Amino acid sequence: MVDNKCDSKMKNEALSDAFHALADPSRRKIIELLRESGSMRVSVLAAAFDMSLNGVSKHLKVLEEAGLIKRTINGREHFISVNWKSLQVPYEWLHFYQHFWSSRLDALVDYVENKTKD
Repeated sequence: MVDNKCDSKMKNEALSDAFHALADPSRRKIIELLRESGSMRVSVLAAAFDMSLNGVSKHLKVLEEAGLIKRTINGREHFISVNWKSLQVPYEWLHFYQHFWSSRLDALVDYVENKTKD
């Protein structure tokens, strides 16, 4: 029973961290760019933004702390890629609620259609 509480707490923290990190449009764009390329050098990634390298680095730090990206260092070059496994928890949460709300909205449509027939 204790393990379930710990697991649930860890999932809630991971979910909060992921949503916090993805709340910013620049960080979502970083994930999109990495999705398309697989892995990018930090300097190349930063060139896609109208902000300083330091600004992009701050966004990368938030994504990295949330576990959404991985950094690989090869000499002086830092490569960034998406940690797809870490997106599983938010995906599952969203998927559950998508199904939940879809069924509720379908029921509402049925109700309204039946009311208008009367």
